[in-house]
Amino acid sequence: MTPSMTITGIDTVAVVVSDRIKAVAWYRDVLELDEAFVPQDEGHWIELGPGRPLARIHICELQEEMEPGPTGITLLTDDIHAEYDRLRAKGVTFPMPPKKMDWGEWLAVFTDMDGNELDLKQPLDPSEWTI
Repeated sequence: MTPSMTITGIDTVAVVVSDRIKAVAWYRDVLELDEAFVPQDEGHWIELGPGRPLARIHICELQEEMEPGPTGITLLTDDIHAEYDRLRAKGVTFPMPPKKMDWGEWLAVFTDMDGNELDLKQPLDPSEWTI
């Protein structure tokens, strides 16, 4: 009999960036994510976000050329319009401002300083997403 496995959540999601120092500042100061693990040496493994078990963003700097693109990361908010205004006031670009989707939830798309796209979503019932 094969032992059963249980996946309990997502630990980190990697975002490729051109400059890890600038990226840490952007994700910390603009998105207001906590610095969870930032090594003192020049290692590339940097994490920002809440304490575990909630998921964190892993900043991954590449030494060769890279192209920005969609990350597949969706951040949750209970007030998408207020968060949209807050982030725009900090200079964040939104290729897609908040829009009510066919399924009823609100969704927006914004970019980080390298052009990586992230989603911002307001669920129908924000209480479903609280831990």
